[in-house]
Amino acid sequence: MASKQLLIVAAVLVVPAFAADLLVGDDKGWAPNVDYDKWVHGNEFIVGNTLVFKYAKGQHTVVEATPSNFAACSQANSLRLWSSGEDRVALTTSGQRWFFCGVGDDCAQGMRFNVTVLPAVKLSSSSPPPHSRGGSVAAVLAASAVVVAALLF
Repeated sequence: MASKQLLIVAAVLVVPAFAADLLVGDDKGWAPNVDYDKWVHGNEFIVGNTLVFKYAKGQHTVVEATPSNFAACSQANSLRLWSSGEDRVALTTSGQRWFFCGVGDDCAQGMRFNVTVLPAVKLSSSSPPPHSRGGSVAAVLAASAVVVAALLF
């Protein structure tokens, strides 16, 4: 019985270790002519994940904006601004987040996206498996841990 409990504890503790670094734009990075809507729909954004923006320093920026400033591609009163060329944005709370490039007309040309960050799922042996939209590794492992727990009890 003690080994079953240890397995359950280990499974639950391992899941948070799979918080993902999500490379914005995948192999194309943070650049013009990337379909960021498609990229957003192909990923799942969960508290604990990190967005990674890679681009040539000086050619682009990352602006986190309010909804109205995002719609207008306006940097006025922006929430945050990054410009290192390899910016890491931790998703620490659930809710909506809006990002765009603040250089030239990149935003107006489509270099922008918004995401809905989902709360992290805390697993217990009685929790149902979480619903996975994108088949992320963390979601699959979380669901597997719940199934293993259910089978052991």
